[in-house]
Amino acid sequence: KFTSNSKIVNAKMSNMVARQTPFAISRALNESAKTLIKKNKQDMQMIFDRPVAFTLNAFFFRFAKKGQTSVKIRRKDKAVGKHYLEVQEDGGLRPQTGMEKAFAMNLPYSGLLQHLVPTKAAPLNKAGNMSQGFRNKMISAMQVARDPQMRSRSKGKQFFVPAETHPLGQGRRAGVYMRTSAGNAKKMLNFIPNRISYTPRLKFEQRMNKYARIIYPKKLKAAMRYALATAKLR
Repeated sequence: KFTSNSKIVNAKMSNMVARQTPFAISRALNESAKTLIKKNKQDMQMIFDRPVAFTLNAFFFRFAKKGQTSVKIRRKDKAVGKHYLEVQEDGGLRPQTGMEKAFAMNLPYSGLLQHLVPTKAAPLNKAGNMSQGFRNKMISAMQVARDPQMRSRSKGKQFFVPAETHPLGQGRRAGVYMRTSAGNAKKMLNFIPNRISYTPRLKFEQRMNKYARIIYPKKLKAAMRYALATAKLR
């Protein structure tokens, strides 16, 4: 004769599930956040052209603790100025970079200057941006650095902006040119007179909400299995 103790077992199982659920939820939230950040990196490599490491690693999250029912994925702060990913997310006018502000404020140029775009002749890094060393060299030589002490004292004119009445300026679009050893000149920067406007492109919130609805239920199921498998029946 066997006496069933199913009521006692069921009660203990219910208590165990109740104890382990908060742990499973926080575990599922953290695993979901990890997956979402990884998925976002993959997406940004297709959305943007050769994004730099700072862009790919722009988002992070703080681990949810036991008992918490949400986790927030955040964007890292930018050291100076408005974060460039905001205009990629919401659209609108692109703010000027520090270099663009320096040229616009300090360059003796009568035309409109909102943005600078490097030409194919400019030395670019693997991300397609002008190298930091060359950019600093140009800023110093053009006497546009905000800090006067950083302006070049050299009397040479390796870099120049053609004047409209100067023979070198005929047939040339506004920009910065560099003299070569052969006596020629190569254009390094184009001057853009109008503000550059972006359409919403990143769509971070839209993509993350879509992925989360798929990812979280699977992570919660796996976390609950793990929590129950490692729990002690009391």
